[in-house]
Amino acid sequence: MTTHQERNAQTETAIIDALVKVGREKPLSQITVTDLIKATGISRGTFYLHYLDKDDLIERLKSQFMTKLKETLDQEMADTMNLQELATGKPYPVIVDILSLVAKNRPLLTFLLGPNGDAAFYRTVVNELQTAILRELRVVKGSASFCREIPPAYAINLVTNTIVSTIMVWLTNDDNLTSDELAHVIMRELYLSPYQILEIDS
Repeated sequence: MTTHQERNAQTETAIIDALVKVGREKPLSQITVTDLIKATGISRGTFYLHYLDKDDLIERLKSQFMTKLKETLDQEMADTMNLQELATGKPYPVIVDILSLVAKNRPLLTFLLGPNGDAAFYRTVVNELQTAILRELRVVKGSASFCREIPPAYAINLVTNTIVSTIMVWLTNDDNLTSDELAHVIMRELYLSPYQILEIDS
């Protein structure tokens, strides 16, 4: 027998699936509650039992993801700047777990971070990642400083954009890379020089 809690979870999953489906055809700003209830087959009243409106739905989905991302970063950033850990050849656990989180939310994130989604959400994700990296830098070095040749704002963007832009390529490509394989790709991108990646002799 299906419990009330299970029915609620099924309804919320159906609403999220509908959001992703409608989002393939419409930008987020143009999606309405009517669009979502038509796509799910639920009543308007049922939708409003779960969410105040479309904006409440979106904010709750973003908040749920960001809470899990922040927890992962808070718990697993230690040793990400340890060269001995790098020498093992294994991706940092924080990278693996971030990608696992992304994989679990892949259809939703493909929409929210894509051209029809929420442009500000991309910046929210980047900012959270930058905050975690700068915090760990202070622990490791005593200051959140970078090499003198690159201004700090550009340096931190270089690191975070390498990670986030690679995840975006993965979300939108059908290349069958697993999240574990992508973790190895990101580690190589972070620690190989552009000349090594391009196979240009120094």
